[in-house]
Amino acid sequence: MQTNKDTRKEDLLKDLASDYANYLVVDSNDEWSKLQTVIQNLSSNVEEFSSLLESINVDTSLCVESLLPHIVAHFNQVKNTFGQIDKLESAVRKVEKSVSAMETELNTAEAYLESESVFKTVFKPFLKPSNPTSPVPPVYKPVDIFKAESLWEEKDFTQQE
Repeated sequence: MQTNKDTRKEDLLKDLASDYANYLVVDSNDEWSKLQTVIQNLSSNVEEFSSLLESINVDTSLCVESLLPHIVAHFNQVKNTFGQIDKLESAVRKVEKSVSAMETELNTAEAYLESESVFKTVFKPFLKPSNPTSPVPPVYKPVDIFKAESLWEEKDFTQQE
């Protein structure tokens, strides 16, 4: 016969497992290819601008006559690229914050559920039951995590040409 405490633990464990299972429902190949495309676009924009700047160092007269118009033309594109890099950094911070919150919740749940070793789990039917007094069970409320759609909106990361 299960006690109210055991039932509560099982309910918390099922809720946690369900939430984690929902986080794992992701088309990682699609998300990874989107991220690679964004990073490749950002990288190529930065490389183009860097090559123009290197050309300036080689010949300053060439710079004034022909490269300066190219630099001005690429400047707006590079400003957009730097904005995209800032958005990417912001997205990484949001993901990092969500992961930290989930880790905190997981640690709280593990502490409450008193994660048992394999030895205890296997031999539990043979061990004498203990009745330790435990604190009030924590109330589980799902962590508000980032939405991938809001991080990788096409309009924010498409290359403006």
